[in-house]
Amino acid sequence: GVVTQAMAEITVLAERGGISRHAFLEFLNNSIMGSSFSRYKSPAFVNLDFTPTFTPVLLRKDFDLGMAAARDLNVAMPVAALCTELVVSALGAGYDKEDFAVLLVEQARRAGLVLEPENVAVDDGLGVAT
Repeated sequence: GVVTQAMAEITVLAERGGISRHAFLEFLNNSIMGSSFSRYKSPAFVNLDFTPTFTPVLLRKDFDLGMAAARDLNVAMPVAALCTELVVSALGAGYDKEDFAVLLVEQARRAGLVLEPENVAVDDGLGVAT
């Protein structure tokens, strides 16, 4: 969730600056900062296909478990705590059955952007362009 939220933030920033999501994510994925995960989520971010692989409901459950463990062990997790609230906000907006990549849509909404699918084939890092 934290990585997805960070990806959503920088992708929305790039789009606000006039860079298409597919161009930005291609750049990111070909840089040292790219990862198997960023490549895997890129098709959803570019084409807004939120077919669920992991829902915000399940992500909230995992955040709740992690935050409970952190409290029990007296470990501060401020970034995870904020991301927990952003997931709750997405759930409050009705995103409970889609993929948790909808964090992108919520980030864009907070930035005053309405995203449109780019309809571009994007490699998911698994050898499948979607």
